[in-house]
Amino acid sequence: MINILVKRKAEILVFILTVFLIIITSIFFGKEDIIIWINKHLESLLELSNSDPLASKIYFFFVYTFLTSLSLPVAFILGLLSGMLFDIFDAVLIVSFASSIGATIAFLTSRFLFKDYFQKTFGDQYTKINKGFIKNGAYYLYAIRMTPIFPYFIVNLTFGLTTMKTSVFYIVTQIGMLPITVLVALTGKEMLNILTTNVGFNSNIVILLILLGLLPLIFKHLMRKYL
Repeated sequence: MINILVKRKAEILVFILTVFLIIITSIFFGKEDIIIWINKHLESLLELSNSDPLASKIYFFFVYTFLTSLSLPVAFILGLLSGMLFDIFDAVLIVSFASSIGATIAFLTSRFLFKDYFQKTFGDQYTKINKGFIKNGAYYLYAIRMTPIFPYFIVNLTFGLTTMKTSVFYIVTQIGMLPITVLVALTGKEMLNILTTNVGFNSNIVILLILLGLLPLIFKHLMRKYL
């Protein structure tokens, strides 16, 4: 029994370290490199996540939350990975809450710890975002979540410099990012199908990629009065 527990903990530790390696690779290397790296280690990742599904999901959730709270540009690659490792419902649930909680932690960090620094660093973006917030309130946050005019990490940090309530920021962030979260997780699932079946063409992933490109443009048109 003890040996089984030790083995299980070791497997989960490997799972966490592997996810971290994916993030490091995605930050410091090109897109082609990260795709090759994931493809090379995908079987091991799937085995690790299947060996203890609940623990893998919990650890993935905390890894995602931690990395997004540090405002690292990892949301897209982690979203794809979640779709590869878990079923769609679980992947969307994990990413939706982890990304929103991580964004809120970054929001609070900016507000209470590094307000002066971020106000100087993102002065131009803050000025525009603050004007939009004063004019349209939470609707402005919703609009830029649905139409990523600014990188998500800049939105998290600069909104921490405004007077928006934390609860409003969290709720609007979770609702605003949900459509993209679903599409990215579905894209990850289709990528898994391509990588594991060696199919050269997949119409589903083409449709998903088109939607990922069109959705922000559609919402930008629909939300234009708030932008």
